[in-house]
Amino acid sequence: MKGSRARRPIRFRRIGLVAKVLSKEALRLTASLERALARRHLEILFDADTAEAMGRGGGISRRRVARSADLVFVLGGDGTLLSVARETPSSTPVLGVNVGVLGFLAGLKRAEVLERLDEVLAGGFREDRRRRLDVRVSAGAHRGRYRALNDAVLHKEAIARIATFSVSVGNKAVSRFRGDGVIVATTTGSTAYNLSAGGPVLYPSLPALVVTPICPHTLSQRPLVVPSSLAIGLRVLDGGRTGVRLTLDGQEGFPIGTGTEALVRQSASSATLLRPPESDHFDKLAEKLNWGV
Repeated sequence: MKGSRARRPIRFRRIGLVAKVLSKEALRLTASLERALARRHLEILFDADTAEAMGRGGGISRRRVARSADLVFVLGGDGTLLSVARETPSSTPVLGVNVGVLGFLAGLKRAEVLERLDEVLAGGFREDRRRRLDVRVSAGAHRGRYRALNDAVLHKEAIARIATFSVSVGNKAVSRFRGDGVIVATTTGSTAYNLSAGGPVLYPSLPALVVTPICPHTLSQRPLVVPSSLAIGLRVLDGGRTGVRLTLDGQEGFPIGTGTEALVRQSASSATLLRPPESDHFDKLAEKLNWGV
């Protein structure tokens, strides 16, 4: 028909929707996206928190959404996206829609999601695979294995106290220092806490991790970029009177006792983030970090 635009064949048919539930704008946009998906006769999965905030029934855990959907839309900020991307299989792409402040990991702005929906559903966006971290805690009440996309951080719990840490790389002792903590970040996480702590920005495809001390007591301690093939051991030598915590992606955390090691290595699995075909990493850096180019 003259003036009509034919829709592309749909690649993704089971769509997960996860929203930042404290954002009214994110919930309004999620409702609009739900209606657009329903018009295309697609199956929609809500996580439990989003379903409750929108007055829907039948919500499931974010872990189940991540593992059951063909594609997951995350409407919110980077924190909301991280909570999904830690659990999503590599085969399930995640598309972030920025309804937050920075939205560094988002693929679309809020005004673009409905406009470019058919392009997304047809598989027109490129897949950006980001390696995650596997973290193994060797002892204590929280002994076990954990996963992160951005970073694993040992940090003291009290504001005015200092702790002592050691770092090993590939079973080789590298440093021992007093300070507020230490960060191990992926290339994805290099633009998060690592950047704020004075660490370098790493290009996403680099086979590297960065180890960054947080406010070290001596100026000789500096960020260290290491091959991603090497395991990094973080140990609390003295947690002081208040103790030290291990935090993953700034969202999950628990106390780590003195003498306990957290062994951090690049995971064999990756998170798949969708990007518009025209997106460029350096353009994103310039936009989000105000580089003025």
